[in-house]
Amino acid sequence: MKYLFSELPNKQNIHEIKGIFKEIKVNKEKRGGKSLTIHVKEYPEINFMIGSIAIKQMYFQRFMAENKPGDSVTFFIEKHEYNRKIIKSETIPFPENFLSRNNISIVEIHKKNTKYLSLNNYNEAHQNNNLLAILFFGGLGILMIWLGIKSINYYKTSHKQ
Repeated sequence: MKYLFSELPNKQNIHEIKGIFKEIKVNKEKRGGKSLTIHVKEYPEINFMIGSIAIKQMYFQRFMAENKPGDSVTFFIEKHEYNRKIIKSETIPFPENFLSRNNISIVEIHKKNTKYLSLNNYNEAHQNNNLLAILFFGGLGILMIWLGIKSINYYKTSHKQ
């Protein structure tokens, strides 16, 4: 639900990063999902991430087969992440300054003419995730209202004099 209350990235608010792979690490998640952590030689302290939501829209197998440490890569991150975490011209807001100070999400990645994750696919994945969250929490809210009304009616009928 990263973008539930904020704007999705677009061509005007992303920044290009060019680098050389230092490490590509696949992270296994609790519920069977996976994410990628990428380190590049130019920014060794930064964890460039492709999360479990976006990785579903990515050509993951092809990316892993065609890329290894020492290869060059081009990817895009959001400008505010670049300003906050790489050039440090803006302060990192709370709680991000404690939770993910060195983590930056990749919104598009390609090598030469091969696009492994496009900005459109990244945005589509997050829009779908937001829709599911809205439906779930909306349904939960309606259930709570219904239970509240039933409880009030029960209380009124059982305490009549």
